[in-house]
Amino acid sequence: MKLALLIFSAGFLVIMPGKANGASFCYDETQDCGPNSWGGVCNTGRHQSPINFNISNDDLSKAEKVELYYSKDYGKNQAFILKNNGHTIQASVRADLTSTSFLQGGQGNLANKRYIFSQIHFHWGSKNNRGSEHKFNDAPHAMEGHFVHYSSEFSGTTEAIKSNQPNALAVFGVVYDVSNVPNAAFDPILKVLSNVKNSGHNTTGTNLNLLKLLPKQTERFYDFQYNGSLTTPDCAEVVLWNSIKNTEQISETQLQQFREVLDEQNKPMQEIFRPIQQLNNRKIQVYEFELTRGITQLKMEENGGIAENREIRLSVMISNTITKSNSSIPFQILYLHFLLLHFCAYSFAVQNIFDVNHQQIMTDGWTENCSYSTDLI
Repeated sequence: MKLALLIFSAGFLVIMPGKANGASFCYDETQDCGPNSWGGVCNTGRHQSPINFNISNDDLSKAEKVELYYSKDYGKNQAFILKNNGHTIQASVRADLTSTSFLQGGQGNLANKRYIFSQIHFHWGSKNNRGSEHKFNDAPHAMEGHFVHYSSEFSGTTEAIKSNQPNALAVFGVVYDVSNVPNAAFDPILKVLSNVKNSGHNTTGTNLNLLKLLPKQTERFYDFQYNGSLTTPDCAEVVLWNSIKNTEQISETQLQQFREVLDEQNKPMQEIFRPIQQLNNRKIQVYEFELTRGITQLKMEENGGIAENREIRLSVMISNTITKSNSSIPFQILYLHFLLLHFCAYSFAVQNIFDVNHQQIMTDGWTENCSYSTDLI
């Protein structure tokens, strides 16, 4: 059975790394503020993150194939807010975006839930052979990006964390290796990074494309899913982790710019990753994601007769093979139209997948007691 995840973006500026029990924290294990001194759930919890994945080719061959759906906002250039919170660099999309997000169908912990994009932040080291938080077969990478999402049952990330529910957040971890070729996806961040060199500073930027920060092989990639925690105090065990094995690239020059920003102690951020935590018999699920854009929502409103005042909502996934032509109607929608034509007078509106505006393409009438419409979002 295929699992379908649709990621949308909305504007919520949330500073994930913060303070534990009112005290500042750091990553230097030789200092009192280091990981061994974080205290609380960070030391006593049994579902802590990050972890090391011991994997084999057999694990990958048995991976369940699922579809990962994303919204138009996830794949377009957006205005964003960049902040140095003293522990990392964090980017959040503009607050006036009102897209929703939801996960639909299939199996697994993500099924039948919506996860809204909140922010992305990064972890890195002073050398190219370390910096990522998660490891695959004990091998670290130079950088790791955390795409943070919260369940739509909450108003935001803060409320989700306070809920103490194990799947309140869904975080996608992407690892980056150093390459001789710059990664243009980082350019929007790097153009304004000098504005937030000091802790507590924030700035704005444009043309951030979240999708382009994912691995280039995103048409298919391996996802390792497990229940874990925040990797900063207070280490709340509320995260459904999705660590992507496929790597993306960043150049030495680009990574060095991140290493030059200053933490809250006015020192360069160069070793900002938490040590590996114990697995403690947790189950790791392996998926082979296929990245696909678009979803069609079908809304049927019954206006009279026996079903008066009832509203039925259905949804149908579509593939990323939809043409750019405004006149094209996906087969799935035509099929639904055929089925419902016998019951409803309808107004049929489809939003072109490459356009913000709705395109009215068909209207008709048969009876007077119900109607339906579809929107491609």
